[in-house]
Amino acid sequence: MKILVLVNSAAGSVAGSEDIVARVQAAFVLHGADAKVRALAGPAIADAARAFVATWSSKAGEESALAVAGGDGTISAAAGVLAGTEVPLGILPLGTLNHFAKDLGLPLELEAAAGVIAAGHTRQVDVAEVNGRVFVNNSSIGLYPFMVARRNAFQRLRGVGKLLATIPALLQTLRGASWHRLEISAAGQRQRVRTPCIFVGNNPYQVDLTAFGSRARLDTGELDIRVIRQQSRLGVLLLPFKIALGWVHPERDVQTFHDADLEIASRRHRRRPLRVSLDGEIMRMETPLRYHSRPAALRVLCGPPNGA
Repeated sequence: MKILVLVNSAAGSVAGSEDIVARVQAAFVLHGADAKVRALAGPAIADAARAFVATWSSKAGEESALAVAGGDGTISAAAGVLAGTEVPLGILPLGTLNHFAKDLGLPLELEAAAGVIAAGHTRQVDVAEVNGRVFVNNSSIGLYPFMVARRNAFQRLRGVGKLLATIPALLQTLRGASWHRLEISAAGQRQRVRTPCIFVGNNPYQVDLTAFGSRARLDTGELDIRVIRQQSRLGVLLLPFKIALGWVHPERDVQTFHDADLEIASRRHRRRPLRVSLDGEIMRMETPLRYHSRPAALRVLCGPPNGA
């Protein structure tokens, strides 16, 4: 197998590493794979993936797979290009959190992840999209994208890592928390809500204490939709702990839907774009927000399913 590997030079465990290209190259050589490795700035990953897809061929003698090395944002950008094509995507999880890689059951060590890609086994998994933009983990509006924007600002200002910047960003977010008046349509229901946050997952998330924030499957063809009920700032702060401990009340805390489609409309944001988080990346999008699941749209190099 010949593989083109695109490395995000600013990824969490890559930034400041001068020999990352050599390390990635050596990891594939260890498993007998022929890999061409390129280090790029994050925004250039999607463009390079598009160029690869435009000339891709599975014939022998040409690069037959694309791998990306970075965090969830990098993986999501590449997945947005490859979804709906036959091009297989390999993943080297070199970010800070690596949620998608963990839910796929991939190893987090570089050499082991390269070995999975070199083995050539593929699976079809779902992606989700909102207004045509693909995401692989989750999307949200309200408090979370506001917090991420504040966290990014702290990182730039203080020169600290993502985890250290999260604490002041979270406190600032809770102090400035506001409620959104929205109209949502999902699971055959249409209702108006007043909420600090709506969370949309690509496949259902587990909420028990042992597997909190992870997904058992990535092929159900469903969105995991959670509407946070209007409550005090302290209630919002305690909510993740209540979810993990199983103390959530469906009438007072979180309303949950599972459906393949979701629409979110906002009268207030008809003329002003709404801040939306997609796999940790923040952008502004016109409403209504139309979410869809795209079953089996992405072909990934990740071996057989767990337990197979």
